[in-house]
Amino acid sequence: MPALHRRHIGLPRFGSVAVAVGLVGACSWRAVPQGNPAFQSEDLAAFERQFFAVDRSYSPAARSQAEARIATLRAHPGEISDARFVLELAQIVALADNGHTAMLDRGSLPEMARIGIRMTPFGEDFFVVRTLAPEAELLGGRLIAIDDEPVARLRAAAHTLSGGIPSWRDRVASSFFESPGQLFALGLIQSPRQATYRFQMRGGSSREITLTADPQAASGRSPVSVLDPAPGRAGWRTLLAVDRAPWSLRDFSTPFRRRDAPDLDAMIIQLHANYDVDGESIAAFLGESDAERGRLGRKNVILDMRFNGGGDLTLTRDFMAGLPDRLPPDGRVVVLTSPWTFSAAISSIGYLKQAGGNRVVLAGEAPGDRLRFWAEGSPFSLPHSGALILPATARHDYLDGCRTFTDCHPYVRRIPIAVKSLAPDVFAPWTIDAYAAGADPGMDAAARMLRRPPPDTNGLRESISIQNKHN
Repeated sequence: MPALHRRHIGLPRFGSVAVAVGLVGACSWRAVPQGNPAFQSEDLAAFERQFFAVDRSYSPAARSQAEARIATLRAHPGEISDARFVLELAQIVALADNGHTAMLDRGSLPEMARIGIRMTPFGEDFFVVRTLAPEAELLGGRLIAIDDEPVARLRAAAHTLSGGIPSWRDRVASSFFESPGQLFALGLIQSPRQATYRFQMRGGSSREITLTADPQAASGRSPVSVLDPAPGRAGWRTLLAVDRAPWSLRDFSTPFRRRDAPDLDAMIIQLHANYDVDGESIAAFLGESDAERGRLGRKNVILDMRFNGGGDLTLTRDFMAGLPDRLPPDGRVVVLTSPWTFSAAISSIGYLKQAGGNRVVLAGEAPGDRLRFWAEGSPFSLPHSGALILPATARHDYLDGCRTFTDCHPYVRRIPIAVKSLAPDVFAPWTIDAYAAGADPGMDAAARMLRRPPPDTNGLRESISIQNKHN
């Protein structure tokens, strides 16, 4: 991937509070198998040169911590396993506590192999939503423990491996839970190849099963598309069948979609990405969508950004900033967000909310990042482990429009965003029961809002708050 100038990069989709390092960072260096000294020295040199010397997101205290841990790795090459070495690097990256400062992929070491299930968070619980055929009975199960380690401790350990807010860290925790080798490397389980998983099933029963890591079990799916009901590669089963899925959870392979909703006097637009994909221009798509809305005479827009992991904020800024003025005076925009809403998707919503004020209503769950963060940078792979790492090199401030900073990204300094919050006005999360039933709480909330008269100019949050208390 080339360096991105004037861009706000998101974690690849087609393709986590300070870090509690003490939880797993204090394990004995000699209590785990040794690794390859040359492998680790060369990967560490590349890490220091291409990541640590470039990234700007660390606080002074966090950078000092990171420097100390790097110095220990440099002084003791090969004294920990190669898998533990990669996880040490992930923890050093996570010290920045910034979602874009990330180890995007932990590489292809055999110890990174996963079992044949895929879990995803709903709230703070993790549920099985996809499995290989032999484990299909686990679909819908809630993770309770792995080798008797309770999920709360497992989640805390996972949070040391990625930065950002807790809900974002949860989005990348599942791949850690699904890898016995990684769990073993951090001293959480007894075997690097298999583990005993305990689930509570949706009917109330408990299920315990020992699962073995299998390199062939990797489906290549990102945390976002785990919710895609399409089975993907042969042999996989899903909790939600395609024919029961709501429109919003179908056709993840299509980056941009729209549909008419005459009952809501609305055009529904869904963006799975914030960049041009396979020659399809996102700006052209948005322009065509608005023209279609005008031709049909629809006064409202529902903008579904729940699975938009980001891209290039400059491609959508004009559309977002101008949309409220293109609607009739009583027209509204309902924006659906989730913890998977990230990076340039957040920027786009910021421009829209800034332009539309109370005519732009947010529903669903809070986005996956803060209003102040660091982004940009180019991902690179370490030469031996293959771990893919993304530095962050430019500040973004959407809370105060970069008024108090001199190191903001040039584009958002020139065309700033200043909004008080992008938290949802209406909390409408996907729950495991709603997902399994093929329901869409966010879209249902949007429909309820658009079927009611617009609130008073300054009374939107108050009226919604009152209603929620009575529901």
